[in-house]
Amino acid sequence: MADYKGIKGFKVQVLDSDPPSPIVGQVFYNSTTQILKGVRAGVAADGTWASGGNLTTARQRLAGAGTQTAGLAFGGTNGDGLSAATEEYNGTSWTDGGNLNLARRSLTGAGTQTAALGFGGYTPPQSYKNQSEEYNGTSWAEGNNLNTARGYSAGFGIQTAALNVGGAKAPSFTRSNDVEQYNGTSWSEIAEINTARFSLRGAGTTTAGLGFGGYTATTATSNTSEEWNGTAWAEGNNLNTGRSYAAGFGIQTLALAAGGGPTVTANTEAYNGTSWTEVNNLAAARRKVSGNGTQAAGLLYGGNSPGTANFNNTEEFTYADGVVLTFDVS
Repeated sequence: MADYKGIKGFKVQVLDSDPPSPIVGQVFYNSTTQILKGVRAGVAADGTWASGGNLTTARQRLAGAGTQTAGLAFGGTNGDGLSAATEEYNGTSWTDGGNLNLARRSLTGAGTQTAALGFGGYTPPQSYKNQSEEYNGTSWAEGNNLNTARGYSAGFGIQTAALNVGGAKAPSFTRSNDVEQYNGTSWSEIAEINTARFSLRGAGTTTAGLGFGGYTATTATSNTSEEWNGTAWAEGNNLNTGRSYAAGFGIQTLALAAGGGPTVTANTEAYNGTSWTEVNNLAAARRKVSGNGTQAAGLLYGGNSPGTANFNNTEEFTYADGVVLTFDVS
């Protein structure tokens, strides 16, 4: 029978401690603990939420863009009216950036901290917005309008290639299955989602996207997921917990859905391109939140819970590239 060296071409490493930066596939013997170990790829089930720095302005129904270490939060409502405030996150704390030209809530975001896109939204009473604005890392400038004014939609992509999916439109919270694509200059209507809904969330790119959750009626929360291949939408496997007003981020094959309502939840689910799996919960149950980043390094902020003030706290979801395991040699 071939031994490890015969198979791999080298001996099992002997180390006096677990490596600080384990490499996936690595096998080693820890001489201090006298245990044979190996390293597997990290997965969302390994992930945990930890506290980050607080927003300067507590608010809900805001939008976001960027990454865990370079995030952007903008718009929303802070309890005293609509907000135009923009804040930038550096992985530790939030600082004020340039204000939106139009204060609004329930708008949608895409892009990065230095090249973001904010579009659509809502201002009471019953006024849906078609405005788009582009952020350059310092200030917002007007872009071309959406074809259909709406808020409460899902969005993903970058500033020059973004999608606006579903949402609510006039009259009075009409569920929308409209989808529009932005090319950096203008919006064009493309293939509709199969299930019209609002307050859904999304992840991905303009050629490999994901839309999930939302409201199909005023009190009917959806667990539906749909996948976008750049041409058409197809049904994917459902969320375990139907939700709206959640946070969503990542890519089509590695997405995260966290928080939401209408029954306020801390529940978090991870998508692997095939199915949703429940992973570790948020520290604080909330809805009407925003988030951005990747499944392995995500950022969630703001929101509210009925009967409480708006949240200003931030949570970060993280899991390692490699996880050290002990071999079972029994």
